[in-house]
Amino acid sequence: MPHVTFLSDRFSNTPTPDSINDMLGKDVAEWLRAGLVAAGFDAGEVIAEDYGYGFWLERSRSHYWITSAQYEPPEGAAPPKWLVGIDYDPGCLWIWRLRARPQPGDQVAIARAVHNLLQAEAAIRQIEWWSDSRQRNAPTPEPPETP
Repeated sequence: MPHVTFLSDRFSNTPTPDSINDMLGKDVAEWLRAGLVAAGFDAGEVIAEDYGYGFWLERSRSHYWITSAQYEPPEGAAPPKWLVGIDYDPGCLWIWRLRARPQPGDQVAIARAVHNLLQAEAAIRQIEWWSDSRQRNAPTPEPPETP
């Protein structure tokens, strides 16, 4: 399950009224969702969670949970660090598990689309991709080619 961190002051540091535990990241999730929909992905609405925000994304009839949250608050003049996660997650609806299995390359395609959105935004820098199959202290500048 790849995830990416990046620095940006483009997104709000003020919790929205629907936030749970005053978590941040709604505007990150909405921005990502809009960009992924424009790129041809089928995405659900952004919803609040106790760890940030997320939305369902469907690809090859499989469901992925895309999450966003502020990972580290701003320090001094440095902008905050944000986190976006991409997880295969059919949810608690068992029928989704029976309908389809994730296809090889789906998560990589989603990660590549997220990466393209991040790179295209001038206010985003220091993009670092992390993968569960790699050591936690070894980020890469590009999304992993395998989930």
